[in-house]
Amino acid sequence: MQDYIGKTFYTGHTSYKVSLSTGYLDIWEPATLAIKREGYSIKCSGSSGVVVTEKFSPSTTVAIPYGHATVFSIIGSNGTEYILRAENSPEDVSGSRDTIVLTLRLFVIRAGQKSKGKKRGLFFNK
Repeated sequence: MQDYIGKTFYTGHTSYKVSLSTGYLDIWEPATLAIKREGYSIKCSGSSGVVVTEKFSPSTTVAIPYGHATVFSIIGSNGTEYILRAENSPEDVSGSRDTIVLTLRLFVIRAGQKSKGKKRGLFFNK
């Protein structure tokens, strides 16, 4: 998982198949989460076709709710929460919830450092 996150960070972009909570009962809409150096976008492929694009900021939060093995949430800088569910097979580390969350958090940290003008470097150097 660490190698995959490092490669993703080095290339500066990736995308994952996820589902976006509609906010009603347990209804999920298929979507794609695209992560780039400067921000992320969520594009629904369902009936509503919701598209969310936001830049990373130090106030962007990625959280894992208790008791859900595949669910995570992104709270944007404006306070809007997007509840997402990772859609992958258990054997596929590249699309697991933990990989997605760690990748997002790494890009958020990098955005905060970039705005402060700190030196660039990977977190995974041994």
